[in-house]
Amino acid sequence: MSQKIWIVRHGNREDFQNPGWAKTAQRPYDPALSADGETQAKEVGGSLQDEPVDCIFASPFLRTIQTASHIADALDAPVCLEPGIGEILPDVKSMPAMITEEERRQRFPRVDSSYCAVRGLAYPESSDAGHERAAATARALTERYPDKNLLMVTHGAPVVGIVRGLTGVSDRLTVPLCCIFTLQRNGSGWQVVQRSEISHLSNQESSKRYAHSG
Repeated sequence: MSQKIWIVRHGNREDFQNPGWAKTAQRPYDPALSADGETQAKEVGGSLQDEPVDCIFASPFLRTIQTASHIADALDAPVCLEPGIGEILPDVKSMPAMITEEERRQRFPRVDSSYCAVRGLAYPESSDAGHERAAATARALTERYPDKNLLMVTHGAPVVGIVRGLTGVSDRLTVPLCCIFTLQRNGSGWQVVQRSEISHLSNQESSKRYAHSG
């Protein structure tokens, strides 16, 4: 059977629910999931329970770690943190404050601390460079694990970068919260077999309200 990739955007963020949150936050670029974001993450995990997922990779931001951890609970699998599929932040000039390794170890026991990342994150970075970085990382992961089906939990803009970079599609992509894109290897390339899927969510309007488009 051909190799498959599932690409999932994180659930709803606390700063989407509370727009003033970042003004007093210690880590303004690293918000947690909101309460309904936690529900979305659990629902996307439930929808993937019967899929042949071999490896879970997540961006190192808190919201993606939380989303991936809920999915990992449903699949009973570890999570590998991969900075190369991290957020694209074209307005940020240096690495933003993120959850510490100590806190991460305490809160997220499913994170595999022995995993060796494909690529690091570095800012500043343009949107185009971020798209290319996310796609290159996804491609490198498929080459590192050619016999594995991979699930990647990331952000709206990297989803666009990965899907476009691997498949060559050029039409505009809409990326709702906790949506699923499914790609399948087709010879030496990849094809989209499912895009922007949110039928697993109980509140689809909330997911679409904060959709990323690119």
